Amino acid sequence: MGRDLLSVEIKANKPSKLLPLIVRGFPGGLNAVENDILMSPSDQVALNNMRRTPAGGQKVRYGSNWFEDVSDTVTGTIVDMEYFANTIISVTTTGQICATDNDGVSVVIWNSAIAALLPGSPSGWSGGITNVDFIPFRNQLIVHNGIDKPVTISANLVVTYLQDLGSGSNTNTPIGKYGCVVSNYHCVAGIAGLPNTIYISAKSTAGTFPGDPAPNDSISIDVGAYAPEGAAEIRGIAGFRTFLIVFFLGQSLVVQLGVYNTETTPEHVPAFPDSMPDFGILGHRCIKQVENDMLFAGLDGLASASRNLFGNLDTLALSEKIEPFYRATIAVLTDDQIRLGCFMVYDSLAHDLILSVPSGPSFVYSFNDRLRYRSWSTFSGQGMIAACTSFLGRVFYSIGTRIFQYGNGAYPGENYASDRLNDRDGNWAPVTAYSVGAVLRDVPSNSSWVAIGNNVSGSVSFAQDRADQVLNPKWEEYEGEAITFEMELPWLDSKDPTQTKILRFASVGSKGTGEFTLKVYVDNLYKDVDGVIQYDPAVTVNFIGNDAPGFGYDAGPYGGGRRSDDPRLWNVPVKFKTLKCIYTGSVRKPLELISQKFVYARGSRQR
Repeated sequence: MGRDLLSVEIKANKPSKLLPLIVRGFPGGLNAVENDILMSPSDQVALNNMRRTPAGGQKVRYGSNWFEDVSDTVTGTIVDMEYFANTIISVTTTGQICATDNDGVSVVIWNSAIAALLPGSPSGWSGGITNVDFIPFRNQLIVHNGIDKPVTISANLVVTYLQDLGSGSNTNTPIGKYGCVVSNYHCVAGIAGLPNTIYISAKSTAGTFPGDPAPNDSISIDVGAYAPEGAAEIRGIAGFRTFLIVFFLGQSLVVQLGVYNTETTPEHVPAFPDSMPDFGILGHRCIKQVENDMLFAGLDGLASASRNLFGNLDTLALSEKIEPFYRATIAVLTDDQIRLGCFMVYDSLAHDLILSVPSGPSFVYSFNDRLRYRSWSTFSGQGMIAACTSFLGRVFYSIGTRIFQYGNGAYPGENYASDRLNDRDGNWAPVTAYSVGAVLRDVPSNSSWVAIGNNVSGSVSFAQDRADQVLNPKWEEYEGEAITFEMELPWLDSKDPTQTKILRFASVGSKGTGEFTLKVYVDNLYKDVDGVIQYDPAVTVNFIGNDAPGFGYDAGPYGGGRRSDDPRLWNVPVKFKTLKCIYTGSVRKPLELISQKFVYARGSRQR
């Protein structure tokens, strides 16, 4: 007689005693205000060379690719640059200007020889240039340097001195460090001996100033008396909507242009409707207009100004989460470093505003008001001196005389994963001594190589040299500089810091193929009171991005690497009450960290 299967007692599996500890995303970004015990798990104690993605992960920043070296075209090093008429306009310390087209071909458009060809054979610009300001005005680009008379660059890249078009003279054109355009007025400030004076051109002109022939409604005004707390000197000026914003170090003044009196010949009498007493700027390159707002960086951090329904300006501080770190970084800089070395560039393709600081990290504000997110991080290792953005959103930056294109995810083949790809100190030459570290270009193969041993080149070709050295190589292909990153999370306790837990398994949600290391510290065994690391991590695990094939598929680490989010999980045995995770790495491949997932068992209250 057969058994009745329905009568068989089926024993249920015992419920698992393992519990999950999951951090879904890292959207908070760098937090320098709260301590790492009370901080939200979505915030980061340290976040370098990573940036927030719209989905809430943290992605290693893009690298860069060599674009051009202007040293064969002009002398000196690049002070500042601007994108105009489909070219990069670069001004050097020697007062020369060159234009670099979209193919990376440079031509000199301003030097003493070109200036001498103008009517009257004037001199070119002086040397020792440290300050440059670019002002687009209709179909021309006006360039100020604070030492010489400003020049204007036409859409055809013809450069002349800015002048009054009626008289053909620039005698009355002010020499200033800063300029801007507001409601068809060209404003100039930063004039030697007149630190609080602004010259405002005649309406709809760029070069007509007080002293030039009529018709002429230009003026000059001393704005120092209108500043709410008095002011030492103007640090920069900017046009925003119909307002002229005059920036000092710790405050700003709002000026309304286009107001005239009722005299027989109406005179221009600007109004002063408002001020921003707590918002100043570091220097004139720390102002950017992004969509409908103006963003600017001062001693207190980053702030924005926007126009409200009543036509006035509303200001908002944006860097409250990093304020202590920001202030400490700026505090060690000299005034010249603050005024001349700090600058901002907006990467519209990634929605990142980058504030570059000399002798320190760059502060990165990743934000998108439409998607309602904002996050801070830092970048390092780029070495930018100046930067500009093309009409299509590409970012270019300079180091010395070299121009590099920063990576992006919008255009195919431009998602560079290491810094300064295809860089070179020069082209390989025969019978030349090269030292370790020299980076040379092999022109026939269109590749760069770095010397790993001192050697003297042969007389045939670079390729033949490398072939002859196969048993004792002196060169290896240059793959750019690796990007070193760090993401430190706060202490985690699974809502009960008094109970012992036993960590069993771990996985990390990631994308890309870059390698990284997870370091796990436990129970405050990490740093001393001065912030110096005193203890080794309890567990260290090397991973590779989850888009990599894994073990046995390529020549990567350990025959392919330990994929971070493998569904089989990874053993990470450690006992803890509180736990801190730090992710580090040095990569030349893309990598994004999305989440971390731990499985643990509860223990007793006793450690």
